[in-house]
Amino acid sequence: MSWTEIRTLGSLMIAIWAVWLLQTRFLDGWQVVDLPPDQMLSTYVTVIIGMIVGEILVTTGVSIAGSVLNDATVASADFEDERDQQIERRAGIISHWFIITVVNILALRLIMQETYTSSVLTPLAIVSTSGIVFTLLAVLFAAHIVKMAAKLVLYRI
Repeated sequence: MSWTEIRTLGSLMIAIWAVWLLQTRFLDGWQVVDLPPDQMLSTYVTVIIGMIVGEILVTTGVSIAGSVLNDATVASADFEDERDQQIERRAGIISHWFIITVVNILALRLIMQETYTSSVLTPLAIVSTSGIVFTLLAVLFAAHIVKMAAKLVLYRI
């Protein structure tokens, strides 16, 4: 596994932690809980700071591990060749289409929920501030997870 893949895997694990933290704070079962604004803000700040610190630790850890192992590939880990740039572009496109798909599914689901009140599906509970904040953050972090997973798969192809 290359250093770029290890860095990507670390970023993927941090994003999964962020989604886990969001769902533990915002959800009770499958329902969004109405949280007070100070708790939403503290969760938001905790997740963002956790992501920043985690990404710094992963990047620094990969550099330190390479230095300890005297691995010459770490020195070139920051250098991206054409393949790395192509993989980054393709993973970004996959993540972009993921966001577009999820937002459209949510929009259609909400429209159908208002149009057909006797729906077989349970209504989405994202009309509260907590629901909107959770949905937006969950979609953003899910898109990051999709991008990191796509990068790992594309490096193996």
